Amino acid sequence: MSDVSASTLARFATLIANVSRNPVQPETITTAASLAEDLALDSISLVALLALAEEAFGVAFSGHSQRVAGIQTVGDAVELIDSLTAAA
Repeated sequence: MSDVSASTLARFATLIANVSRNPVQPETITTAASLAEDLALDSISLVALLALAEEAFGVAFSGHSQRVAGIQTVGDAVELIDSLTAAA
């Protein structure tokens, strides 16, 4: 995985904590954490998380469906957000 922005990771981790049904501290979330397995986010939570991320980071995931479908870890999501914000 390429180098991800620490500030993007911190902001995204806060969004995860907001949508998670299980209590999770944002500062404990790492790029290696699986959204489904480690953080127990179901499909509805993932959709909510992506909607919040679009708003928080000013990005649009439409047109990137293959990359979105491939998101498994926090790092995958942060990498995509970083690439979209860099391209803007």
